[in-house]
Amino acid sequence: MNAEPTERSWLRDFHRGLLLEGYSLTLVRGLTPREYLDRIGAQPQDDCEGFDGFIARDREFQDDQDDWGDRMFVGVTLVHDEGADWVLALEINGGIEIHTDAMKHATRGTRGVSHFRSPNASSLFSWWEEGELRTRFEGPLHREGSTPDHLLDLMRETGFDLETGACSLENYVALAEELTGVRLTATMLEDGTYATGILEIPTEH
Repeated sequence: MNAEPTERSWLRDFHRGLLLEGYSLTLVRGLTPREYLDRIGAQPQDDCEGFDGFIARDREFQDDQDDWGDRMFVGVTLVHDEGADWVLALEINGGIEIHTDAMKHATRGTRGVSHFRSPNASSLFSWWEEGELRTRFEGPLHREGSTPDHLLDLMRETGFDLETGACSLENYVALAEELTGVRLTATMLEDGTYATGILEIPTEH
């Protein structure tokens, strides 16, 4: 592994635990933020400077919604890291990966991983290659996708207990790191310039 799980615990305390109320973090290789938004079919909005700016804009968006879930607000920033060639997409609570074909379109010709955490602390991890869902799981014992067992060695290395199914938030983040080479940090989220967009969620998917 590239880092110990304790080095990823910042996510729990980030902005007084704001993300634990629900988030989706997605990494896709080789795109610009605007290319990502275009691929998923999002209606472009103004850029936001920094996490505070993104959160303020997200709250405005949420306050304008009559029913939660009809539309989703997403911010996308370049990952600034040595040798990095990825964009990071952030949703508060989220649902684009679950309720749309966004990842299928976003990962044409490339790789993407997504980690969703709901307000009740359940998590969903997905790995995509070339527009194909390779592995997705909520808990490590129940996997789906075209290659549901391909990540088993990496899952063991990043702390998933494949006997009992026990795992933590840090394990999901560590697995994403192993698949992308990107070590997420608080600074990446804090200082990003977010290209933003709004995506309509289909009534039936």
